[in-house]
Amino acid sequence: MQTSRMLRKFLLAVLVSSSALLAQQPASSSPDPQVAGASSEKLSNDPAKVASLIGASYYHPDELGSLGCSVSVDWPAFFTAMKLTLPENRLKSIQGLKIQSRAIRNKIPDITFDWTGGPLDNAEQFESGIKQMISGYYQIYWPMVASSPLAGPSDLSRIDLLPDGGATTTSLSPNMTTTITIDRVGTPTHYAIDGAAMKATIDPHYAPSLNPVSGDLRRISSLDVKEQIGTSTINVRLSLDYQEVDGFNVPKHVSFDLLGAYSINMEFFNCKTTARTAP
Repeated sequence: MQTSRMLRKFLLAVLVSSSALLAQQPASSSPDPQVAGASSEKLSNDPAKVASLIGASYYHPDELGSLGCSVSVDWPAFFTAMKLTLPENRLKSIQGLKIQSRAIRNKIPDITFDWTGGPLDNAEQFESGIKQMISGYYQIYWPMVASSPLAGPSDLSRIDLLPDGGATTTSLSPNMTTTITIDRVGTPTHYAIDGAAMKATIDPHYAPSLNPVSGDLRRISSLDVKEQIGTSTINVRLSLDYQEVDGFNVPKHVSFDLLGAYSINMEFFNCKTTARTAP
């Protein structure tokens, strides 16, 4: 099922991004159902209706095929958080680094580097860590932010209505059970994943458009992830805001926080997009 495949990719990306980060605020409230684009239709246990409400409850650019951007990293803040003091010449080289990324949906992104200030002596190792970090981010972005969480009604094995007007939906696969809690307008507020190899929870939070108009849906503003594999637990927060490019709303500022450890902030600019072609 799409839901299980999507979450496996997402959780793997969290591990990749966390590892890359190590090598180198309070959660927002539940979404307000009275926002532009939210449906007033009551939830039912009809899989087709519930799947439709979930898909229409927040912004996800399913028609976005690729995203190419320049990427800048707040290196001084990162090194300060790591309590590292770099020699001035090394910091100058790193700050002069120009990063370009082109990410095609469902493919490994192409990431290139231009050392305008002169390369580091360990530039290859440094570039490898950045590639893992940015690639991990895109592996999170495509399935969780830029795609509907459901392929359709067939992803829903069970629907249980809740007293508050929301519901829990269950998706089953041979090695994973995914439970999604949705509010009364169908917005996912909590994912619980129970698998043979891992257990995890994902709590998405939302923000309205800065200039909302009719039909302009709320966007995911952050994802809180808790992932447990064996006795190890990872807590991550991904935060992002948006810019409009070629009619799509795509991330502008992205913060990846490995809670209790490190944080890294990236800005995506000079972006270009292409629309997704029909299969």
